[in-house]
Amino acid sequence: MSKIFRAIVFLAIINLPLYGAIIRAGHVINIQVMSNPEFSGQYTVNENGTIEYPLLADQIITNITTSELMNELTLRLARHIDNPLVLVSIVEKPEITLTVLGQVLNPGPVKAIQGATIQEAIKLAGGALEKADLSRVKIVHKGKPGTEEVYDLLKFMEEGELETMPKLENEDMVVVLAQERSKKVKVIGSVQKPGLFDLEEKMNVFEVIYLAGGPVEKADLTKVRRISHPENSKSIEEVLDIQSYIDKGQMEQIPAVYEGDIIIVYSKWYDWKTILSILNNTLLFVVTIQTFANLFK
Repeated sequence: MSKIFRAIVFLAIINLPLYGAIIRAGHVINIQVMSNPEFSGQYTVNENGTIEYPLLADQIITNITTSELMNELTLRLARHIDNPLVLVSIVEKPEITLTVLGQVLNPGPVKAIQGATIQEAIKLAGGALEKADLSRVKIVHKGKPGTEEVYDLLKFMEEGELETMPKLENEDMVVVLAQERSKKVKVIGSVQKPGLFDLEEKMNVFEVIYLAGGPVEKADLTKVRRISHPENSKSIEEVLDIQSYIDKGQMEQIPAVYEGDIIIVYSKWYDWKTILSILNNTLLFVVTIQTFANLFK
């Protein structure tokens, strides 16, 4: 008896149903061949109606039932193995593998249900870190070069428009980008030329003040405020006594400046010119009073 004939007899004996669920594009088909795992697996039906199954190359399987596909596979497999027992079903909630990288707590592959959103993928990776830029989440679709897209998740969270959410597919990659850091440092207050300046090398607060032309005459270097955002650290805001470092000759200990920092140089509420002017005016006032007093004696 031939293998094909035995397969037909076997189908009749187990009385498999002739009809089942209709297969559509996008369905995930589970093919299970008992005792032959090399012929088993899950396959997504492509838009053109085919699946990447060796014995069904380029054959359209949409608009037929799972039972019909099961019968077809049984006959084809009978040419290779004895009495194949084939089960075909549509996976209602197929599991997919995504890779989530970048600014998340646990970067790497995650298991998700097909149809999972970007938010769910990020949550499965432990959630976004503090420096994550949720307005720039990159999606890379496997096997589709040139289809990378950057999605504004923050905008979605504000507007809630589901139709704008990209569809995630098996083996897609989600990359949560970091917030872009400014490549400049800002110096304001009592300096000659306040503004933004490029940091071309590692510099400290004193050196950056001189990038802005140096302190003006009324600058108070005992009170210089630094607002900093160092890499991989919490924000720092402190008032520094730069003058004490200068007086002690400890220039190498002056705190460094990072990209995006803000340096504020405060002014003294007095200076020698102001004091002399006040004394001069006070003396003039006293002399004037004495002169008038003498006139009326």
